[in-house]
Amino acid sequence: MHKKAFIFLQTFFILFSASASALNERSGYKDLFSDGVNKNEVMLCIENGRKTHTTNELCRILKDSVQYRAYIRKRLREENMPSCIEYLPLIESNYKPTAKPANGESMGIWQFMPNSVFPFMELSEYVDERRDPWISTDSALKKLKENYSLFNDWLLALAAYNCGSGAVMRALENSEEKNFSSLCRQELIPMHARQYVPNFLKIADLIENALFYEETKIYEASCIFDTTCNAADSSTNLSEKEPDPTFFYYDFDYVTVAANISLKSLAKELRLDYQILKNLNLSLVKEQTPPDRKYRLRLPAGMALSCKDALFAINNRQKNTENKKENLNSN
Repeated sequence: MHKKAFIFLQTFFILFSASASALNERSGYKDLFSDGVNKNEVMLCIENGRKTHTTNELCRILKDSVQYRAYIRKRLREENMPSCIEYLPLIESNYKPTAKPANGESMGIWQFMPNSVFPFMELSEYVDERRDPWISTDSALKKLKENYSLFNDWLLALAAYNCGSGAVMRALENSEEKNFSSLCRQELIPMHARQYVPNFLKIADLIENALFYEETKIYEASCIFDTTCNAADSSTNLSEKEPDPTFFYYDFDYVTVAANISLKSLAKELRLDYQILKNLNLSLVKEQTPPDRKYRLRLPAGMALSCKDALFAINNRQKNTENKKENLNSN
């Protein structure tokens, strides 16, 4: 990097560090990370990030993705991970479970590549768990925690999620300063990773601090229920609210299926909207369970017994059909 450019970035970082400290002292602002980062470096990334969505686009996506965000939020709390990671799929896929770039191989709300699936998920002829928002969320959080354990820095962990932990490790080996900003200044990591982290932090900061920025529409869209908004609202008395029923969004029944079953046939037998059953089992790329092994099917809560009865009825019909064919052939 040219000497003048380097001096400019150094000066900007010093000046921005002072302004970041002043910002954090302002009432109502929420840091994106409680630890595991240099806060001034985070604020520098936010300043340099690009707003990737308009307000209307952002509100629509947040509202449409509430079912998945509720689960992500729950798992982040359980894993004691930064709450802002809930919004990483905005940058990856806009929370679309079957999102796939036109000229790429990545898939799902977390955009896993085929070579990054194992050992986290299954990818086979019948099953692609990258398409499952719940399974892929568990896998993405495991991957991010694995990255953090390697680098002990959330910005580097995020960069590694984008360009690979190997690329970040090689970059660190060639840098005296072991931080994200230094790797960017020296152009030691790919351009897409240098843009990925600031752009994510920019959008996460806007949502997490929507009230601070007086973005009421974004704040309301980010709420899963009144009691589960991440943005801090000092005027809200949560004790007066109804209990938080977010479990509704990830409370499912499961049934193990031992044979090849079509989702359409099962939905018809259950008298269940086919689209509901399909959306709960997006891993099934052929919309049928694998013929060569058992498969754990996801169902709306309370439908396990009905599903077992439906599977029994379907299996009986299939056996009767096979018996009739055998009788016809023998005659």
